[in-house]
Amino acid sequence: MNKTRGIIIIALVIGLCSSQLFAQSPDEMAEAARKDIKVAQRELREAKIDSAADYTKFKNEAELKLKENRASISMLKTKKYQNAKTMQATYDNSIKQLETRNLELEKKIKGLATTSTVRWTSFKREFNHDMEELGKSIKDIGTKYPK
Repeated sequence: MNKTRGIIIIALVIGLCSSQLFAQSPDEMAEAARKDIKVAQRELREAKIDSAADYTKFKNEAELKLKENRASISMLKTKKYQNAKTMQATYDNSIKQLETRNLELEKKIKGLATTSTVRWTSFKREFNHDMEELGKSIKDIGTKYPK
């Protein structure tokens, strides 16, 4: 994505320079182009820094939430039904499904480094959606299986 952004910026610089081609002398055109390139390079550096900071923040927040989910699921595992073995089996199966979904999200976030910058926005959207759904499921399990 950074290469694409750089190419787009350079193309814009060239386009701006060519529109002013007939209004400037060669020296003025060269100076304007140098200024435009410096601005484009600075903006590209800033975009890279913003992207890296966004990635780090997102990953840290996701890992924290996944850790919290793990703790919540562990607490739910301790719930036992005294007189209903079928209820306990169904409940245990639901807990196992929550645990599996949380592990899948942990794998996704660990594989985040291999996600292309082109897919970054869609990855975040999908991951946040899956994380939100898992969080709702963890909260709802108490109402679905009352003691």
